Amino acid sequence: MPGTSPDRWSRVWRERLPDDPLDVVHAEPAAAVAAVLAGDIDAAVLRLPPAPADGAALTPPPGLPTTTPTTRDGWAVVPLWTETTVVVVPADHVLTVVDEVDVADLAGETLLIPADDVLGWTPPGVDVVEVPDAATGADLVASGAGLLVVPHALARLHDRRGTTVRPVPDAPGSRLALVWRTDAEHPHAQELVGIVRGRTAGSSRGDAPSAGGDRGGRGTGRGGPDGRGGDAPTPRRTGRPTPRTPGRGDGRPRGGGGRRTR
Repeated sequence: MPGTSPDRWSRVWRERLPDDPLDVVHAEPAAAVAAVLAGDIDAAVLRLPPAPADGAALTPPPGLPTTTPTTRDGWAVVPLWTETTVVVVPADHVLTVVDEVDVADLAGETLLIPADDVLGWTPPGVDVVEVPDAATGADLVASGAGLLVVPHALARLHDRRGTTVRPVPDAPGSRLALVWRTDAEHPHAQELVGIVRGRTAGSSRGDAPSAGGDRGGRGTGRGGPDGRGGDAPTPRRTGRPTPRTPGRGDGRPRGGGGRRTR
C-alpha cells in the first residue's frame, strides 16, 4: 500500500528472526481483508475509513474494503499513524502562494472525486466532478481541470509534471492500522507490531492492541507515512510458520513489494 515500507520491515524482520522468513504479498484493500478472513494472510496494513463524529455507522469510501475490521467483530486493530490530507493543484494555481491550505480556501473550486476515493470526505462549497480513479484525477489537475484531495502518499504516487501539493491540516486524515483476526493470531504478531511501529529490538515492552484502535485512535498523531507508535509485547514462539501480510509500496511514488500486509 502506498505510504508503507514493507521492504524496510522485511529487512528488520530478517535481522531479528533470521530463521522465520517473512512473506510480503500485494493485495488490493478488499482482497486483503478477504485473505485474512480466509486464513491465506495472517495480517494486513489497511487504511481505515474516517471515524464518524457522532459514532454512527459509516459506509466506507469506494476505495476501501466494504468490511471495516473492528475489535467488536473479532479483529485486533493496531493504529499506526494518520496520514496528512493534501490538495493537488496546478503549479500556477493561486493556492501555491501559501504553505498550507485551509478547508475554507477550497470553496468555489472544482474538486475531482475519484471512484477509488479513500477519504470519503468532500469540503463544503466545491463543484464536484467524478473521475475514474486518482491517477486520472492527477492527469486532469495537470491539465487545469480541477483540484484533487488525497492522502499525501497517493499524491506522491500520482505525481505529475505541472502540479504541486499543499497540506490541508484541518481536513480529515487517512488512518492506517495493522489488523489481524484475534482467533487466529500468529505467535509473532506482536513482533510485527514492534517492527511496523519502528520499535527497536532493545526497547521496552508495551501495550497490546487496544480496543479503541478501530474508533479513531492514532499511532503517533498526524503526519506522513513515517509515523511511529508505541511498543508491543514480545511474541511467544511456537512451531507455527511465520506470519504473512499483504503490502504495497515502499513510501516512494511507485508500487513496491513486500510481505503479506496491506
